[in-house]
Amino acid sequence: MGGRLTGGNARPDDLIALADRCERLAADEQRFGFELALRLMGEALLAPSTMNGDEGSLWVGLLADSGAYESAALALLPPDALYGGERLAEETYTAHVTLPGGAAAHSRGARSLAMAWLAALFRALARDIIMKRGLH
Repeated sequence: MGGRLTGGNARPDDLIALADRCERLAADEQRFGFELALRLMGEALLAPSTMNGDEGSLWVGLLADSGAYESAALALLPPDALYGGERLAEETYTAHVTLPGGAAAHSRGARSLAMAWLAALFRALARDIIMKRGLH
């Protein structure tokens, strides 16, 4: 299941702050991470390509509600995104996401794989916004 960027007004600083917050969440707080993500993303929601933004938000919420956190995180990624993640020896997770436009970011030290993917995605989105707006 892949997603698509539906546009939006998210600010890079807010996306970076959300990425930092996701990395700090314990494994049993992942649902809260998705609540924060869906609230902040709003119009910038990455939704499955066959759904509009509202349906995509519902779909991701349903996946998260069922405990399918990794699936929910992957549902937020654009279909052309490159991504990966792994569990490190100290029981933390690292992830990387490269968006179709080339903006890339990583996460390190997250306490779950789903939150590592979200953190990397939000940082990549922040970089994409900065690149497109010409902000430095």
